[in-house]
Amino acid sequence: MLIHYRCKHCYTTIAELSHDRLNLEQLGFNQLTDEEKREMIYYHHPNEADVFVICESCESALYHYPNYRELEFFIH
Repeated sequence: MLIHYRCKHCYTTIAELSHDRLNLEQLGFNQLTDEEKREMIYYHHPNEADVFVICESCESALYHYPNYRELEFFIH
């Protein structure tokens, strides 16, 4: 499986994992609710997925400008 970790705000690729026997359950994603999975994971097909998290730059921006948390997207 190929997993791309991307920032949900700026879409920067943070990391990529690739392994024939890798799956999302091994990484702990089975601990998420169905709603959290829908918000965080986009499947390209059964063997490739994007996982949306927050990169350090966007996390810093959210820390310094907390009102950005009210916005779905603050970087365009």
